[in-house]
Parts: sequence; C-alpha cells; structure tokens
Amino acid sequence: MIRIAAAITFVVLALIPLATLAHGGTTVSVKGDVRANGPIEIVGAEFAPNDIVRIELRRVSTQPVELGRIPADANGNFTETLHVPASVTAGLYQLAADGQESATAEVTVLEPATGAPSSAEQPMPAAAAVENHRPTGETVGLALFTVATALVAVGLLWASRTHARPAGAGHEG
Repeated sequence: MIRIAAAITFVVLALIPLATLAHGGTTVSVKGDVRANGPIEIVGAEFAPNDIVRIELRRVSTQPVELGRIPADANGNFTETLHVPASVTAGLYQLAADGQESATAEVTVLEPATGAPSSAEQPMPAAAAVENHRPTGETVGLALFTVATALVAVGLLWASRTHARPAGAGHEG
C-alpha cells in the first residue's frame, strides 16, 4: 500500500513542474527603435484575457520606470504605443509586462532623437531594491511543488513510524 501511494505521489510531483512550464506562451516585445523622450510600441501576447498589464523599464541599481498600463483584449493580446520619459538614460533595460501573467524582453534605449541633453549627467541613485518578478504560473507551480514535497516527506515519515516492526520481530516459518 505504501509503495502504491509513494509511486502515485512521485508521478504527481513529476508532473507539477511540467504543468507549470506548459503555458510559457506569454510574451512581450517592442517594435522599432526606443529612444528616451520618444514613443515605444509594445506588443503583448497570451496574457490573461481583459487583464490590465503594467509596463515598466527596469535596470540594475535604478528604480523601475513605469511607462503605463495597457488593457489586454479578450484573447489576452495588446499593441500599444507609450512614451519613454526624457529622464531615462540610454542603455540596456528589461521591459517588464506584469499582470496576472508576466513577461520580459531586453530593450536598448537610445539617446533622444531631438538632441535634447540626456540625463546621463545626473547621478545614479544609491543601490535600489532589485525586483525579480516571476510569472504567476511559475510561482504557483513552485509553491505547489514545495507543499507537495513537504506532504510526501511527512507522510513517508509517518508511515515509517506507524508501520515499523518491533525490535526483535522476525519471520515465522
């Protein structure tokens, strides 16, 4: 009986990460060049239907810059043009799209096209909190995996203690 329960538990635990990774289709991307003080065209796919997706530019050691919030359509898709603030310095960023589902893409922000002075001369803020947003499905899957693993460990421990043979018991024969 214990072997059957252990086998079933093992199969369930093996399938949890696969179910978590199966979705994996949520994407965000940018069309064209991205410049400080200019437009950024953002395309998202396979987000939760009718969700509101927060769009941010993230860079290590700086505070995230929220560009706006975009409504996804009934299929979870969107295309929207937002504005990159002039205060964003040129460089490599992570474009994060966070709603019920999340996705990221690398984006290179170029110098402003207008020739306006960039904010590169401004001092960088002290080390800001670095955020790591994990997709909702992945977070839920990892949490379920952790709970299931703990339950299996407790169940096996309980089974080994309640079904242990007393010392000195042997085969009858």
